[in-house]
Amino acid sequence: MNFQVIPENAQTPAGSSRRQPTATELSRLAFLHPRLSTKKHAQLVLRHNGFSGSPAAVEALLGRLQWMLDIRWTRAQRPKPIPRTGQHTTLNQRLFDWRSNAVQAAARDCLRHGAAGGHSMCVALTNEPRAIGYSVRMGSNRSTYGGSFKGWEASEDHHTVTVPMDWRSRVMKRGLATLGGMLTLTAQQLMSHGDIELFEGTWVEQGRGYQVKLRQGTIARLGGESFHDEDTQKAIDGVLRKVARAGGNPGRVGKEAYGLTTEEFIHRYQRYGDLQVSARDAYNVGACHFGVSSWCERVSIDLNQGSVQLCRLLEGFTQAPLIEVRRTILHVIAKYRALQHPPGKCAAVVSA
Repeated sequence: MNFQVIPENAQTPAGSSRRQPTATELSRLAFLHPRLSTKKHAQLVLRHNGFSGSPAAVEALLGRLQWMLDIRWTRAQRPKPIPRTGQHTTLNQRLFDWRSNAVQAAARDCLRHGAAGGHSMCVALTNEPRAIGYSVRMGSNRSTYGGSFKGWEASEDHHTVTVPMDWRSRVMKRGLATLGGMLTLTAQQLMSHGDIELFEGTWVEQGRGYQVKLRQGTIARLGGESFHDEDTQKAIDGVLRKVARAGGNPGRVGKEAYGLTTEEFIHRYQRYGDLQVSARDAYNVGACHFGVSSWCERVSIDLNQGSVQLCRLLEGFTQAPLIEVRRTILHVIAKYRALQHPPGKCAAVVSA
């Protein structure tokens, strides 16, 4: 049945059928006439749509209309639900969170964070080159610990990262986000030097504790190897040296050592834990000064000691298993084996 919207001053047609409307039909009529207020108008609506205009039908229609209005009013009075974390109201907010989450993931992957008292990371996006930076503010609270330690101070670390608005396309999509275990804040591609890609960049080196060091210079990349330096020519020389040494003969340590998982690698070479390792060993396999310094600070190794035992290096390797660290460990072990079995006195190469 097609229902009609009937004005209040319409005339009742003659010969209308007199059947009573069903509940569904009453709801439809009430929906079409939300301003229905008088019994006369209700009777006209019923009769023009082929229903009985009896007092019972009129009361039923007015009652159905009031019931629908009550439901609408109740819904309007309900408090709006508070959006949960992760729910957003605007496209710009979703886009900002998408970019911010990418920066936070990269920063947490290569920089120390998470003090006992709490941790936060705020990301700012900018179009102003001079605003790019990374800062850490330390705080404390006395509400973290309980029991016999209640009231003791617990440290907090609060990080603020400012990167370009296009950080994902400028840095992350080029594979520059965490080169050498350091966070790249921005990178501008320079003219390539043969097959070597060059980028003028700003990166973050891990400092003492939760502090960081902001560095600027050139990032050179050749294949899967990279080298950071403040001087462009030194960066080029460094990445060439690194590629040559990474692809050279592994000596008395088998090539399969590079395919081991972190756990397998540590298990295999922990018996050499008493050997001494220095920063010079890392430089000898092509690692850059900034990368060595950042990694050592990250795993709490003091470069001023001159050298540490290899077991300490393996311990740090579990926290940050960089390829440069693996190469340094294998380099030191290869040197030791060469001293134990000089050429000419051992007919066969000692396997790993």
